[in-house]
Amino acid sequence: MDKTEYLVLLNFLKSGFSTRQLDKLLGHKNTRGWVSWDILKKYKLRNSDKGKLFLYSTNQSRKIILFLIKEKKEGFLDELIKLYPPNNLQKYKNTWVIADSEKSFYNILSGETRNIIRDFFNPEKKLIGKCQFKDCKNKGQIDTVHFSKDRPQIFIECAKINKDNFNDGLSKFDVYKTMKCFLQSHSKNKTICFLCKKHHNEFHKKEKEGKSQLREFKRKIIF
Repeated sequence: MDKTEYLVLLNFLKSGFSTRQLDKLLGHKNTRGWVSWDILKKYKLRNSDKGKLFLYSTNQSRKIILFLIKEKKEGFLDELIKLYPPNNLQKYKNTWVIADSEKSFYNILSGETRNIIRDFFNPEKKLIGKCQFKDCKNKGQIDTVHFSKDRPQIFIECAKINKDNFNDGLSKFDVYKTMKCFLQSHSKNKTICFLCKKHHNEFHKKEKEGKSQLREFKRKIIF
């Protein structure tokens, strides 16, 4: 497999990069995305295919990309997605939690949500390779940080739309649908950023200081 082509396909289908972002990743300047677009056309991919493998692990994405490379056929990606659902969500299938509130449900799966986000964004963190705070060149220990909404808030919002009334004030939560919604919510722009420990701690400090201080801090995070 050509490494350049694989890099383009992976970051287009999983990370949702635009062709301009992909060309920049490849080291090209002022191409308007034409270099990457030629690769996408070669494998019969369209702009609407961008991010379709977002829910998939890097390993499973690689396997699907190998299929795409072997058989260059229009619409083949959608066929593969139907045949191979995301493995990292399958363990939640046919599982429910009964709890008195969305917050209680989150408390049960708090560690699970932290781990899945850490693992899910690890390849992108390695690709970026450094703290995204302006002028920070730290390439040491980099943390995955929620930029717009925090992890509990995103999970609770998803839990609210994936529950049924049980009895005695209790609710029945669908774990699979909630976790799928939770991950999909991270596909939106500026959901996650990567910061060194110093700026990660400063981020949380600004959260406590107030909205204006936090807003000013966020302006210095470069995406």
